[in-house]
Amino acid sequence: MMAFQAWTRRLFLSAVSTHWEPAVDFCEDEEAYHVIMEIAGVNERDLEVTYQPDGVLVVRGVRRPLLCGGVSCLLLEIAYGAFERRISLPPDINPDGIEASYKAGMLHIRIPKIPSARPLRINLENR
Repeated sequence: MMAFQAWTRRLFLSAVSTHWEPAVDFCEDEEAYHVIMEIAGVNERDLEVTYQPDGVLVVRGVRRPLLCGGVSCLLLEIAYGAFERRISLPPDINPDGIEASYKAGMLHIRIPKIPSARPLRINLENR
């Protein structure tokens, strides 16, 4: 049922809207949080990643159609146009160390944690 709803939502957005929402994974390891965003077809020059002072990561961009003018589409499943995703980040981050890379249609944003916020292993001593 969820897959059908996602499919109809995407189809509806493609047909009537110029805005869409790319899929996002938000993960963490001991040293950093990771945002992975699927944005195939978005040119790097049409992409903007910013960190807001209120702790929100904002990713904006535009996916433009490959075929323009004089083309009659028989099926439209790919969403085009502008998008924006806003992701509230946890407070234990170092915003000065945020890094982003874009490869093969996938945006990877690495957000380092503050070292003091990482778990510290305490060794036990035998007495």
